[in-house]
Amino acid sequence: MSISTAIAKKNNPNIIAGETFSEGAVKIENTKLIDGLKCVMVTIPYLGMSGDKIEGQAKFYCKPDLLDSKNKIPVYCGVHYESSQKTIKKYCDAGFAVVTPCFDKIPIEFPFGNSYNFNIAMIQWVRRLPFVDHSKLIFGGISGGGYMTLAMGSEFFPLAALVSDLPCVNWDYGCNYLLANQKSSGCLLPKDKKRPLPVLAFIAPGANLATAIFGNDLSSDTWYILSPISYVNRITAPIMVTAATGDMLCTIDMFTPKQFFTLDKKLFPKDYVRDFKKLTSSSRSRKTLVESISGKKLETHIIPIPKNIHQFTPNDKKILDDTAYDLPPQKEIDRPWSKDKQWNLVILNEGAPLPHIGHNRYYWNTNPRSFVSYYKNQSPQVEQLNSEKFQRLLERYSGKLSDVAILATGKPANRLNYKKLEQLDVLTGLLAYARISPKHAKRVKDLYRVSALKPFGKTLNFKKLKQLQNEINKK
Repeated sequence: MSISTAIAKKNNPNIIAGETFSEGAVKIENTKLIDGLKCVMVTIPYLGMSGDKIEGQAKFYCKPDLLDSKNKIPVYCGVHYESSQKTIKKYCDAGFAVVTPCFDKIPIEFPFGNSYNFNIAMIQWVRRLPFVDHSKLIFGGISGGGYMTLAMGSEFFPLAALVSDLPCVNWDYGCNYLLANQKSSGCLLPKDKKRPLPVLAFIAPGANLATAIFGNDLSSDTWYILSPISYVNRITAPIMVTAATGDMLCTIDMFTPKQFFTLDKKLFPKDYVRDFKKLTSSSRSRKTLVESISGKKLETHIIPIPKNIHQFTPNDKKILDDTAYDLPPQKEIDRPWSKDKQWNLVILNEGAPLPHIGHNRYYWNTNPRSFVSYYKNQSPQVEQLNSEKFQRLLERYSGKLSDVAILATGKPANRLNYKKLEQLDVLTGLLAYARISPKHAKRVKDLYRVSALKPFGKTLNFKKLKQLQNEINKK
C-alpha cells in the first residue's frame, strides 16, 4: 500500500488513516470533535539528532465541511509549541487546516535540539496527506516557535508564507546574553528569593541546556550555523517577522542596529548586560537580522504604542501567557507589510524594556490577517526557488547536508528524517512547484543544469521525478 493511499480511504480521500509502511509510519491515536473542529491526534516517529529513533505527537484540526469538500486544503503549521485554541480557531475560520505539536504525553524538546527534527517529521507527514495543497503551507509561532518558523522555512519548499513572532535570530548572542545575565536575573538564587529580572530568570537556565547539547564554545561555527542569520538566503517564502523594542528575552539588538531607546540603568541590576557586540563571540555572528538580508528584499515597519493599551506591571501574573488577563479587548492592529518585499520586519515600538517584562512591555493585539489572507490566495513566485534553496533540497534528497552543527560529543547533528520520507518530500515539493507554470518548471531545470549535485542523473526530467515519487509511494 502506498504512503499516500495508506492514509486515505478510496471512497473519501479526506479521511485521515494510519500509515502502514515500515519506517516512519504515523499512527492515529484518536479522533474527536473540539469546538466544532475535527481533531485527529497522531504519533509521529522520527530520527533524533544522534540518529536515534524517537516519537512525538501532533494534532490536526479542520472544519468537517472543509474536509468533506473536494478542494485541496491549505494548512497552517504551528511549530515547536502547541498552538492555542484561539490561534487554531483563527486559522480554521480563515479556511485552513491546522497542525500543531501536542505534549499531552510526550514532553517538549529543546527548540534547536530534537524539536527541530520532530517539526521536520510533522510537516513531512502533513504533506503526505492527499487532500493538502502542497504549495499552500504557512508556518508560524512565537519565541521558540518564531525561531522554529525560520528554521523550517529554510528547509521546506514551496511555501505560501511564514509568520515569525519574537524569535531568537542569533544564538551566539542569545546564549551569551542568557549566560551573562544568570546572576543579574536572579536565576541562581534560592527558589524562595525574589528575582530582580523574574521572566529573564525563568528563561536564563535554558542556556545551560543549549550548551549541554552543542558545547560551551559559543564562538564556534556551530552557533552561527544554528542561527537564522546564517541561512536567510534559504528562507525564500514571503515572511513577516515581528520584534518588540521592550523584549527582555529576544532583544531588539539582534534584529537591527537602529537604537530605539536609552536604557534606564538605574532600574536594572548593576551587572545586567545586553551590548550586542560585546556579547557576540564570533565575528561571523556579529551582524543583526537586518544586516543579514539584502535591502532590496526587506522593508521595516514600525508600530507606535496605541492609546489606552495595558502596560504590564510587576503585579501581573503569567506575563508570557496572553490568556491570563481579564482585560478590555484592544482594537486589533493589522500588521503593516509590503507586497513588493519578501521580508517584512514589524517592530512594536514600545520604548525601553523594564526589569519585570518578558517579550512585551504592553498587551498588544496585532494580527498578520491581511498578510496571511493575501498569500493564501497566491501561488509561490518563481523566485522562491533560488540556488541556495535548491542545493539544500538536493542535499536532503541525497541524505547528506552541508553546514551542519556539531554536537558537544564532536559528532555532527542529524537533521534528516527517514531516507524515503525525505526523498518523497523533496519530490513532492519540486513537482508541486513545477506544476505552477512553465516558468517555474524552467527554473527547476535551469538550476539543476548548473548544480554540482545531480541525484536524478545528468539532466532533470519531471516524468522521472514523478516515477520516483510513485516508486516510493508503493514501498
